[in-house]
Amino acid sequence: MFHSPARLAAALFLATAGAFAAEPPRPAAESPVMRGFPPPPEHRVTKANGFTPQNMRWSLTHGRELAPSRAIARADKPMPLIRGKALPIDRLAFPVGEGEATLQDYLEATATDGFIVLHKGRVVYERSFAGVSARQPHTWASMVKSVTGLLAAQFVAEGKLDPQARLAQYVPELAGTPFGEATVQQNLDMEVSVVYPEGVPPDLGLFAAAGLIPRREGMPEDIYAFLKAAQIPKDAPAARRFFYQNGSAEAVAWALRKIANQSWAELVSQRVWSRFAADDAYVTVDILGTEMSSGGLNVHLEDTARFAELVRREFARKDRGDSFTQAVRTIFRPHDNQALFAAGNLAAGRAGYSYRDYWYQPNDGMGSIEAFGRFGQRIYINPARQLVVVKLSSTPDLAPRSTSAAGPGRAYDRAMESPATFSAMVAALLKTLPR
Repeated sequence: MFHSPARLAAALFLATAGAFAAEPPRPAAESPVMRGFPPPPEHRVTKANGFTPQNMRWSLTHGRELAPSRAIARADKPMPLIRGKALPIDRLAFPVGEGEATLQDYLEATATDGFIVLHKGRVVYERSFAGVSARQPHTWASMVKSVTGLLAAQFVAEGKLDPQARLAQYVPELAGTPFGEATVQQNLDMEVSVVYPEGVPPDLGLFAAAGLIPRREGMPEDIYAFLKAAQIPKDAPAARRFFYQNGSAEAVAWALRKIANQSWAELVSQRVWSRFAADDAYVTVDILGTEMSSGGLNVHLEDTARFAELVRREFARKDRGDSFTQAVRTIFRPHDNQALFAAGNLAAGRAGYSYRDYWYQPNDGMGSIEAFGRFGQRIYINPARQLVVVKLSSTPDLAPRSTSAAGPGRAYDRAMESPATFSAMVAALLKTLPR
């Protein structure tokens, strides 16, 4: 019997995803995964083996073939991606742990599927790897939370959502739960005192509820049930505390649905995607049709770049704009929770960071913000230098997630995968940009 939440989470993952290997998955061009008519049994991807290293790239780029999904409609007039003068940065060098790597080394070592850089609104560098095209939908993982945060900030700007109200005011079903008893803003800033049952960790419990992996006995059958399984700790501190987990974003999305009487997908389509997207995206849904709004969105590389560039441009607007513009300005506004973040479970590799509305704030003196997702998904937006960087990846990640704030924080087995390395790459890139 497993008594440690961390050991239990690892065991659950191994039971559903198979053995873990440290090496990144082989390039799709060399991979026999899902090849043939039909594919041979040993090369078939299922919910039980989709997160193994050899299958991860296929799973993260074919999500709707593994689980039900709902479309996110593209824009009638997509944002053009204008090509600028290419930057010769393959050999760009930066520190990695005690050593050094080039951009090419870094992208290959972290199983990158697509990487794109925009400067002053123009594409100056773009690479696709392993047969994954720039227009192949790719899982965003937890970067999806940043979209939910933008939606919530819009509702606040419109007076439809009070950030200081208990979330249960909007979702009575969550009364008595950690999410319902916390304020809307506490949920948005990951400052909720919550304990997940050992059999329902905040990552795998949600993956099972959303239908991404097989559901073990005792796991919630849907996303709403997953939220109700969370518990308020008996010794819940009165002071604020940072604990990154999936439930808060799913709870906020539930409130948005109820307020608008629309699905999360409809809200994203109408309020965000209609402003920029060249192609439809899609989001994983559970057996009730509930979107996984903390990690189920799938978007291709170029539309991910359009999304990030849209956010950068909205922040740069001189006029008041609409509620979306105001929401963007909110997520860039510096937050005062640096000390909380430093004591939380995501501090490793993020010295000096704070966190607001499901966006990371590096506090780098340039007003930058970031979105991060499991398996190596990254968005970086620097308004001062007019820079956007996007990285979509299939980096294996078995690290168990803590079931409470008292558990261990996120650690990295390889320095190459640490957020500090991504930051070092960006810092080196900034030095090469023309003024």
